Amino acid sequence: MPDTAPGRRLHYARRVRPAGRLATRLSALALGFTLLLGPASARADDDESTAYSGLAGIGAVLSTLVYAPLKVAYAVGGTAISGLAYAWTVGDTAVAGPIFFSAIRGDYVVHPEHLEGRRDLEFIGPQY
Repeated sequence: MPDTAPGRRLHYARRVRPAGRLATRLSALALGFTLLLGPASARADDDESTAYSGLAGIGAVLSTLVYAPLKVAYAVGGTAISGLAYAWTVGDTAVAGPIFFSAIRGDYVVHPEHLEGRRDLEFIGPQY
């Protein structure tokens, strides 16, 4: 127990936990994005309903959560293989270049157009 003079009260400062700050900041960020994207969802095309475009957007986000880590892993692996090919061929970029560019290029995010079939999703990018 701490020493205090008679009649003197201890005052404890209220501590805010770092997790509480993070949750507050994330909530503010989510609210900001909601306010910014709200007007965009109100401008739906006549031939496409708002509900359908919202569901297509949600599907694209969920698909990206699965697809993006696989694409990043493929790009990192392709970069490593390209580096090994560059070292093995003693700096020949004609061998390492196509490996590198086909691994790095391509789509990293799934868009609603990909899900609707209006645009192709390129996992392996063009070489040049």
